[in-house]
Amino acid sequence: MLETSRMVRQHEQAAARTVEGQALIVLTRSGEVLVLNASGTWLWGLLAEAQTVGALATQLAAQFHLGWSRAMADAQAFVSSLLEVGAVAWVEAP
Repeated sequence: MLETSRMVRQHEQAAARTVEGQALIVLTRSGEVLVLNASGTWLWGLLAEAQTVGALATQLAAQFHLGWSRAMADAQAFVSSLLEVGAVAWVEAP
């Protein structure tokens, strides 16, 4: 389980562009391309600025009318999968 109070943001070596409502993220280290769905694209946009996983969950719940538990589970899974491939990174709180 991820620590919900740590800050995470887009990794500086992940290049992204939104095409027809879907974020395409190019992972420069591996050359892979990720394609995000609508909610993933929305979360990716939030990660242009450092966010806590808890803050992402709160915003996700409000934007997509989800219960807190569901939003937290989705935010944790999203961040975890992006950390695994190097698309986001932990950062120090300002």
